[in-house]
Amino acid sequence: MTAKSAFVWRDALRLLSVRLVLEQLGLVLGVFVLFVVWLRLPDVSALEVAGSGLFAMLIVAAAGLGETRIVLSIAGRASTWGRLLRGASLLVVAAVIWFAWNHWLTHLSGPDATRAGYFNSRAPHQLRYLLTYGHILLWLGWMWSTLGWIGAGVITVFAFALTASTRPMRAALLALRSLSFWLVLLIGSTAGVLVTGVLMGWTPLHGLRLELLSLGCRVAIASLFDATIACWLLSILAACVRRADASYSKVDGGPDESQPRTVGNP
Repeated sequence: MTAKSAFVWRDALRLLSVRLVLEQLGLVLGVFVLFVVWLRLPDVSALEVAGSGLFAMLIVAAAGLGETRIVLSIAGRASTWGRLLRGASLLVVAAVIWFAWNHWLTHLSGPDATRAGYFNSRAPHQLRYLLTYGHILLWLGWMWSTLGWIGAGVITVFAFALTASTRPMRAALLALRSLSFWLVLLIGSTAGVLVTGVLMGWTPLHGLRLELLSLGCRVAIASLFDATIACWLLSILAACVRRADASYSKVDGGPDESQPRTVGNP
């Protein structure tokens, strides 16, 4: 591991905290409650439809402002209204780009069955037991899923840097070159999907009361696990932002962090 990646890894672990994970979980829970309330709103008249639309916009604004506040806090930035509004707007744009990226990948993966059959037919006879139709189809699915997570990572990097950094391009490049970020993103997202799938797919089959209790425990464990991975990624991005901003202040003549902020004139 290089010195740069070790620096990011070490600083990210210092920024990762129980409070950060609980704040992320609290935001998700609050948005989920608002979403449940929105689903129960009536939409019979035109006025009710308009009210439902305004409430949906309120949910998006609450999610964007809440996540931006967490991003600014972990990056060491003050949560001014200007930064909050800019960050919330960037998150909305990032979400739209992410949906477009996934829609494009879904379109590209449509002919996977045909591709798997073609590759299987063109494979050498001695490799037919390895390059089976099912294996090729599975590997293609893994490829599209990996590309989806890579695209999500790039979008997240730029949204975070533009929200919290005074040198967003430098911070984004530091994050994109960080081995720690990509390892946590790909391995962590895979682990999150697998663990969440296993937990949510398992049922105790010992009566309704125990099943409801088990469901609550499994949802809590899966949410805590996924939130920890997400906060770890945010911590890595925050470490990159802090490093980019610190180097900017030193190059421009600002005081080194190890030196006192106020020094008497000679």
